Amino acid sequence: MQVDKHKDVNKVYEISGEKYRDMLLGALMWLKEQQAFIDSLNVFPVPDGDTGTNMYLTFLDAVKAVKKIETNDVSAISEALARGALMGARGNSGVILSQLIRGFQVANKKNKTFSTANLAESLRKASEIAYQGVLKPVEGTILTVSRKAAEGAEIALENNLDLVGMMESTIAYAQEALNKTPELLPALKDAGVVDAGGQGYLTILEGMLKGLVGEKDFKTSELELVKVSRTTAAAPELNYVYCTEILIDLKADKGINEIRSELESYGDSLLVVGTEDFVKVHIHTNHPGIILEYGLKLGSLSDIKIDNMQLQSAEKIEKQEAETRKEYMTKKKGIIAVGQGEGIKKIFEELGVDIVISGGQSMNPSINDFVTAINNINSMEIVILPNNKNIISAAEQAASLTDKKIAVIPTRSIPQAIASLMAYDEDTDLDELKEMMTDEIDNVKCIEITRAVKDSKVNGMEIKEGDVIAIYNQDIRTVGTDYNQVIIELIKEIHEDEELVTLLFGEDVCEEEALELKKELEDNFEFEEIEVYNGQQSLYPYIISLE
Repeated sequence: MQVDKHKDVNKVYEISGEKYRDMLLGALMWLKEQQAFIDSLNVFPVPDGDTGTNMYLTFLDAVKAVKKIETNDVSAISEALARGALMGARGNSGVILSQLIRGFQVANKKNKTFSTANLAESLRKASEIAYQGVLKPVEGTILTVSRKAAEGAEIALENNLDLVGMMESTIAYAQEALNKTPELLPALKDAGVVDAGGQGYLTILEGMLKGLVGEKDFKTSELELVKVSRTTAAAPELNYVYCTEILIDLKADKGINEIRSELESYGDSLLVVGTEDFVKVHIHTNHPGIILEYGLKLGSLSDIKIDNMQLQSAEKIEKQEAETRKEYMTKKKGIIAVGQGEGIKKIFEELGVDIVISGGQSMNPSINDFVTAINNINSMEIVILPNNKNIISAAEQAASLTDKKIAVIPTRSIPQAIASLMAYDEDTDLDELKEMMTDEIDNVKCIEITRAVKDSKVNGMEIKEGDVIAIYNQDIRTVGTDYNQVIIELIKEIHEDEELVTLLFGEDVCEEEALELKKELEDNFEFEEIEVYNGQQSLYPYIISLE
């Protein structure tokens, strides 16, 4: 494709770190404004389109990390951006976005300013790292858009375009690639949409250009976007008074386990997480100065936070500590599950789950949520049940950031998690346990019932907004206007020799309605047992399993 050279007489080929910050803020603000639109680009007409939300929240955490540093060196800004994106990544789109952002960190390790050559290299590295981070790259996705965006930047560099011209070329190539995504993925073509992740990445590039040229016609204020809340908490009669947090840019050759071992005698509530490049330390101590001195021996410090907990409210510390850290007796193995709904949470706890991370469709936990949960369990071996296909990658990324041994069971639904927990045995070797629990996933059939949020055509079925739809194996199988009719129709289609049915009814269904469904199932089938539980989940009035 042809790209016109930018005709501005005041061409700029290199900018300061301060202007680089403007580009990132522009990207964040534009992404916020386009968030709902990106969410709407869902192949299925179900109320869980969250790509825009996940990408926005990931990028928001990235920019928050940048706001915390004072230097305007592009290298430091890019490093903070990548660090914030990694820990804040939510969902598959957020994890891939964090990899794209890491490309900017790698490309700008020694740069104080940001030039056209740096931009081209950043986009090239971004695409390269994102492709490497996906086990089986699929074209017609954000990966394709990132690769074509990098090509556009490279062509602009060859044509000696300035930064504005290069961004325009990058956006043009990204837009062309995005427009072609339905040709590469039939599901997109059938739904009449382009790839949501690709649209999110294009939006970020557009926002970077807006920030570069100083466009200010955003509806959302900068203050609303990047205000960083400072949590405070307190407790009387504490053994350790100062809540101390530091982020270490590692220069010394020390692993997470060694750092944790050397710090554990200085306090309690110790958390040590990170990568080979940086480590975050959280500890309650009476000697924060010693912690700072220790950190300085390992590298440079940032994100320093010291709170005197004696000066804060006892009520807040009790609530905060209950939510963010539970003290468990040391055990051989721990279990973390993701779930939404008080009833589902109670079921998990009764089955031995130590921490239930609140989340699911439309509210994917971040990598940092998983890391915090991992470190809040006093065990060196932990099982994680993500319970959503869009959350598995965040759980796996979190597992790579700790020295604990983690088994991520690839559960894609609540019923799969419950089935896998039936095979849990604390005394079994973790690798063998993972295999046993994973095997149980295939022994359960899961049906999810919801209502369409828009008109659509899927698998040859005409779907109207408000229709009841039944999802089986991540695919819409039946459509109608009545919950019970749709459920019975699908069960007739997929039922083989299953004997047990479990009904989890959500917050939009009363117990009488759930019991009426149970009666209709008893009238139509010969199941040995039908169990009914109040899951209190949102979005999905019924989650049903057949075993």
